[in-house]
Amino acid sequence: MNMLSRLAQTLSLSLILCGTAHASEGKFTLVPEGGKVPFEATCFDDKATAKLLTWKEFLEQEQQKLCEFEKEKLVLDYDLVLKNIQITLDETEARCQIEMDTRDRELEELRTIIKKNKKLNVPVVIATSVAVGFGVGFGTYHIARK
Repeated sequence: MNMLSRLAQTLSLSLILCGTAHASEGKFTLVPEGGKVPFEATCFDDKATAKLLTWKEFLEQEQQKLCEFEKEKLVLDYDLVLKNIQITLDETEARCQIEMDTRDRELEELRTIIKKNKKLNVPVVIATSVAVGFGVGFGTYHIARK
């Protein structure tokens, strides 16, 4: 795979760096190993020729696989973000519910205390008011007499 990639890079680089080639249609001849070619040529073995002929298809497949990988990676990242947001939301809702339950319980306890204090304090308030009233009246009477 690495060799194929390096071959693709070399061919791409040579196409970029080399100017436009002006040549005829080209010549093709099958030369046996050790044979002579009747013109200047660059020779490739069957494996190299096959790689050259399938290079475009290979690049398309490689880029398609890379695109699919990146797409899947994005989908997984998005799913992870959504799961983290849902976990945060669930945790926040749970904390909020606990705080509301605690508040309701404390309010109910305070209401109960207030109800108990009202019932117990009514006679004490009346008795204290009467005693203070007599004390103020008696004190005023003695002050006024002097």
